[in-house]
Formats: sequence, structure tokens, C-alpha cells
Amino acid sequence: MPNTFLTPDIIAREALIVLENNMVMANLVHRDYSNEFAQVGDTITVRKPAKFNAKNFTGSIIRQDASEGSVAVKIDRHRDVSFDVTSKEMTLEIKDFSEQLLSPAMRAIAQAVDEDLLNEAANITASVTGTADPTNLADIANMSKALDIAKVPLDMRRLVLNPTHKYRYALTDNLSKVAYAGTGETLRNAELGRIYTLDTYMDQNCPDTLAATAGTATAYKVSGTKGETKVALSSVSAATATVKKGDAFILDGYRYHFTADATATSSAISEVGIDAELVADYTNAGIYLVNKPHSLAFHRNAIALVTRPLAIPMGAANAAIMSDNGLGVRVVYGYDQDTKKDTVSLDLIYGIKTLDADMACKLVG
Repeated sequence: MPNTFLTPDIIAREALIVLENNMVMANLVHRDYSNEFAQVGDTITVRKPAKFNAKNFTGSIIRQDASEGSVAVKIDRHRDVSFDVTSKEMTLEIKDFSEQLLSPAMRAIAQAVDEDLLNEAANITASVTGTADPTNLADIANMSKALDIAKVPLDMRRLVLNPTHKYRYALTDNLSKVAYAGTGETLRNAELGRIYTLDTYMDQNCPDTLAATAGTATAYKVSGTKGETKVALSSVSAATATVKKGDAFILDGYRYHFTADATATSSAISEVGIDAELVADYTNAGIYLVNKPHSLAFHRNAIALVTRPLAIPMGAANAAIMSDNGLGVRVVYGYDQDTKKDTVSLDLIYGIKTLDADMACKLVG
């Protein structure tokens, strides 16, 4: 029998389940969560996992500070999906409501979180250049080797493959033996098995160009205005270098793709469109160029996802917060008396931080 009305609590509980089940990267990194309310822009102090050195015992012990250390993380990511609903939709059973509306909404948020986490590849120095040899797993072995040399612990090592890289090696024996594990359906479906000490997954949100052939620009700087979907490029690597529709760059942890082809004149492009709004004003800002597929090998403690619950808005009679396992989702009902439509708004806030770049290595190309 249908529910009389889907309350924010019911929707928030289901939304949280859907969100976690659709995440890959977010289920593989270090998480920090508390029930303390936060707002976008707040800076949170996060404890880092402890590190010790084994000392030679020469008659007396040397006590080491057991403090885990800490790092400041800015809660600067706010992801929202809001949609209008009818009274008929609000009286559906939660399963039907989830299939029609909640699942698509939370998948969009999950993909955004995973993309932001994978953008941390821009902060990783250790890099392996892809060989494009489909019969050889040397690329993966070299990433594992880099982690070995850096003395990264063998447990909780992960490799998240770009789809291009996954299918480059798909016919090899190691990647054809699929193992299932993980906490959610998406995570289980993404897992490919353990290869060269790396628990291996595929994530469609890995950095990559969407262009069939990448532009010729190998470097540039970006200028633009907060909220705009266009930028100017300066210091382009060559006088007449090009960027192609689908080529991407990472700036302040956000990934932007060009929406049109453009050719430099005297190493500058006066204007070219991008597929998302700039989060700040920029003048000749340095970027991380993405014109090749990227994959990322890392230890769980290399990258942190820091989440906090948003407070219930003042005056919001119908709202709820649901949190579990390091994630928190807020659901707010709204009503527009001008259009006489009800709105369901789903959102969460979070911050991302590379805790130890030496515990990660990227595969590029």
C-alpha cells in the first residue's frame, strides 16, 4: 500500500543508501566525519594517521610523540540536486520514488564527489607514462613499484583505472579474473581484482579528455570571472596551439572541459567556453592540463574525504538530515507559491585533501 506521504526522513534515509551504493572512489579513501554542523567555507581540522620510526634500542627507549598530527581542510564543495515534484509522486512507495527520482539525483552527486576526489591526481608528483601495450601490465607494475620505493604499506593499496586504461588491459589474464567485494553494488561492479599489490577498480570519472584527438596546447594559464562559463587563455605553449572541445583542465580541484575548439593567436585565446561555472575569479591562474587519460594508484591514507552535515534551514518545516558511515545528506522540501510547485532539494557539503602525495602515483597517457 502506498505511503500517505514521503517525509524528508524517509527520503533522506533512502538517498544516503543510494549515494553510497553509487560511489567508487569515495569508498576507497580516508574519511573524516562528525555530527558537528558546518557551512560551506568552514575550515575543519582533521587528524592524520600516525607515523613512527623504529629506533635502535641501545639500553633505553626513545619515546616518540604518538600524536597523529593534523591538517586543515576547507569544506568548500557544495553539491545540490533540486527538482519539482507533484503530489502524486510524493505519495509513491519509496521504492518507486527512488527509482524515478532519487537514484538519478544521487548518482549525479556521487559522480561529482568521485570526480573531485580523482582530480587530486593534479597534486600527485609520481607518474608513469602509459605504454599503450594491451598485452603488458608493465604500467601497473611500475605504479606498484613507485609505491614500493616510497615504502607505502602493502595493505589498503588501491588502483582506480580510467576506462581507457581498463580496456587497454582487459584481455590480459590478470584483468579477466574478476573478483567481487566492496560495500556497494557500484563498488563491487567496479572491482577488477588484486594486481601487483593493488586492489583494482574502474571509475568512469577519472580525468580524461573527451575529444577524439586532443588539442596541441601543452600548457596555458586561465583568466575568468566567478560564475561565468567562459575563460581566456594566456601563456599558451605555442603561438598557434589549439584546444579541442572536450579537452580539460583542473583548477582549484575542479575539472572543466572546453565546449568548443579554439586556436591561439600569439599564444593567447581571448575566449572559449567551459562546461561548468568558475568557483572564483582568476587572473592568469596556473592549471593542471588534462588531455590524456589518467588513472590513480594510492594508499587509503593518501587522500581524505571530509564531510559534515548541513544545518536545517531556519523556517524549513519539512527538512531532515541523515548520516552514516562518513556521509551526510540533507533533504529540504520547498514550495513556490508563484508556480504552485513543490520542490525536493538534496545536498551535501565536503572537503578534499591530499594527506600524503608520496603515497600515490598516477598513470598518464
